[in-house]
Amino acid sequence: MARALAAAIVVSLLAVSGAGDTGAQTPRVGGTVVFGPVSELRCLNPVNATCGLPAVFQKVLEPAFVLAPDFTLRPQLVSSATFTRTPPFTVTLEIDPDARWSDRVPVSARDFVFTHDAIVGHLPPDHQAVHGLVRSVRAVGAKTVRVVLRSRAAEWRTLFPFVLPGHALRGQGLEEIWRDGIVNPRTGAPIGSGPFLVQSWERGRQLTLVRNPNYWGPHTAYLDRIVFRFCRNACGLPPPAEVLEALRQGDVDLAFTRDTAIVSELRRIPGVKVLAAPLPGLDHLTLRLGPGGHTALKHKLVRRALAYGIDRVAIARSALGELAPSYPVSNSAVLLNTSRYYRPNWDVYRYRPALARRLLEQAGCRRGADGIYACAGERLSLRFWTIAGATFRVRTVELIQRQLRRVGVEVELNFAPPLILFNQILPSGAFDAAELAFFNLDATDTYGCGGSFNRTGYCQRLVTADFDQSDRILDAAQRARVLNRADARMAKDVPVIPLFQTPNVIAFRTTIRNVVAASVHELWNAEDWWLER
Repeated sequence: MARALAAAIVVSLLAVSGAGDTGAQTPRVGGTVVFGPVSELRCLNPVNATCGLPAVFQKVLEPAFVLAPDFTLRPQLVSSATFTRTPPFTVTLEIDPDARWSDRVPVSARDFVFTHDAIVGHLPPDHQAVHGLVRSVRAVGAKTVRVVLRSRAAEWRTLFPFVLPGHALRGQGLEEIWRDGIVNPRTGAPIGSGPFLVQSWERGRQLTLVRNPNYWGPHTAYLDRIVFRFCRNACGLPPPAEVLEALRQGDVDLAFTRDTAIVSELRRIPGVKVLAAPLPGLDHLTLRLGPGGHTALKHKLVRRALAYGIDRVAIARSALGELAPSYPVSNSAVLLNTSRYYRPNWDVYRYRPALARRLLEQAGCRRGADGIYACAGERLSLRFWTIAGATFRVRTVELIQRQLRRVGVEVELNFAPPLILFNQILPSGAFDAAELAFFNLDATDTYGCGGSFNRTGYCQRLVTADFDQSDRILDAAQRARVLNRADARMAKDVPVIPLFQTPNVIAFRTTIRNVVAASVHELWNAEDWWLER
């Protein structure tokens, strides 16, 4: 089952390693931090699929569980949760007794029921996380919610990635609300359960959050406001040149980039600190085994030859530049290096070009006069795709092109904007390999037989059975054992080639204090940020 809603929580990601030095100073209340350049949103309605679910929501509409820096889900709006292991599979959530909306109305069990009904009633199935497994959601007390599932679901904590204020929205046309703000339609006043509220949206320029004076958490935010400054033109990720210009000109106080090539330039900007850490994303090569891909890729020996013909250590160094020492090669296709359950199941694939050539010959391929192999009479020329403008990915595929040429494989490089690549090229199967990243990987959908996001065409029944089983295991350690078993089986089949954990870089004024390590999203602890005098 697709879990696009849960994954979208962290689509807008920022990585930070280390922390701004708070020293012994007392946090100062007040001031503004300008963050950018960032992509402008379409709207702010989480039950309108066209809006998406940017990280800004987590500081305005808090989730039941929040993704923490160690990539575990921790209670946020809820104070405790229990679940049964036998039918009927029941999750009972106790809402924090102090949780309340900015208008001082308590966050209630009725709000959770209202939110579930809104998600099921207004979002398409592939945006509904595990809601498709829900049999019933009931308020069994003012602050107690009971969810009955049709089957066990390992990702039950993602059921409420946001909670809506039912007392403000009941009776409203939910798909039409919150085009330009998050407000109570009855009063027009900003509303939220988080430490910040949406104050204003200047289309084409910026979005402004202000402190929620009635926040129920440990303390109200120190900053008066956070301003999100938009890119000059529509952008997915901020253009590196625009990031550098904005920081140098003083137009923004905090910026992020995934272009590792500009790290040294960022570090030379006076009064700016640069930090980096891996994101919860796995950069890899997806190989097309199914229809549309090169016929030779159906042969397991050919795919193994590609894995041995690529120097993944050199690729990481080239792609990540100064950050490379902090980013080891990934040797799992299902778990991140930063996971406590990570096992290096793909470590066997070290750079061995001579072995790569032997495997190609064992597969029946014959080397031509120009040094390129032909398999079953078809020249081994592979169409590689990646995202246009993603510089570290471009460097990656260019290096792979040179490496594979040495083992007798020709690589034709192609680049496309993200929407074209993900919505047209990959679903069509008209590619041989693609360099991209998986975020919040749903292994069943991505690698399972007939998975809705399976772009490889890979189908191995034991692997699929393992992933299906893992979806129903509630204990994290036990689930990881099954995932690692499936990963070890995949390493023998090579439908993908893992490369490295996706990087990200943040640069911010040294006057911003208490920026805490969090490879989760840009506002992870924004209520704790403060400005030194």
